[in-house]
Amino acid sequence: MKKFIMLLVLCACAAGVNAGTVAYWRFEDGVPGEQVQHGADPAQFSADISDVSGNGNHLSVWETQGGGSFGYRADVPYSTVPGTGAANDLSVKNTGGFPGMFTQTGSQISTMAPGTFTIEASFKIENGNYRTIIGRDSYGTVSDNSALAALYLQATPDNALAIKYSDVSGFWHEAVSENAIFESFDFGSDPTGSNVPWYSVSAVSDGSTLSLYLREAGAGVWDLIAETDIAASGSEDTALTAGAGDGGDWDAGNWTVARGLYDGWHGDRAWGFVDEVRISDEALSQSEFLVPEPATLALMGLGYMTLLRRRK
Repeated sequence: MKKFIMLLVLCACAAGVNAGTVAYWRFEDGVPGEQVQHGADPAQFSADISDVSGNGNHLSVWETQGGGSFGYRADVPYSTVPGTGAANDLSVKNTGGFPGMFTQTGSQISTMAPGTFTIEASFKIENGNYRTIIGRDSYGTVSDNSALAALYLQATPDNALAIKYSDVSGFWHEAVSENAIFESFDFGSDPTGSNVPWYSVSAVSDGSTLSLYLREAGAGVWDLIAETDIAASGSEDTALTAGAGDGGDWDAGNWTVARGLYDGWHGDRAWGFVDEVRISDEALSQSEFLVPEPATLALMGLGYMTLLRRRK
């Protein structure tokens, strides 16, 4: 019986790393209240945040202390990852005014150009202008606006959420929600964001449709908040571009957390909390998200109870 239960636990945990998982950053390697430790000179890549997918696509902070630093926090969207059963003890929050994490130049994730993809993240962020939760560095891939980067999963000034990206054919695609779709916090009056909820967001491209889903932590269901028919764009290939261009402090194709890029310059930063970021090269269904639909969880539980009864 013990072996059987352990097998179920292992299967649940493995669900967080499916065949399409390219990177999964859980931010569980630290201690609440301590800084994320950077293992190199400022701005140089170091594997500071582990990629638990096993693909080695680790994430780097800019520095341990200073404007580009982050700290571990015990404030999390859920104590257990609903889709895997894994304990979720920590998130990260910027401790400097210029946050931004990035992947390694030339790594698997930084060179891929997937035809389909899913980007998942949980967040609780400050008020602001454009705030990029997940980005991808690039310059010059969009035919009619070279200033745009490869990808933005971001909040707009009016608290809409959007997924925007450049494809390999030079076309620009975006799915943008209505305004005021989520709540953000004012750092001056609520520095820890205690008066606003956590959210989970999932952006999905199946090559034909670009979809954006949002779920408030503790809420029952995912809401489809934006959707675009990218097959109707006229693009011959809607795969995500691997990026182009180069800068003194960025390289084409690198993925970023809490920072965007525009016209070759760092910007569109997201101040606040980020947790449980997963990038897949498949178009996942809602039942495959890190926070799946309640019906999926109920079905998993029913299956477990049925198997348990059969073992008795």
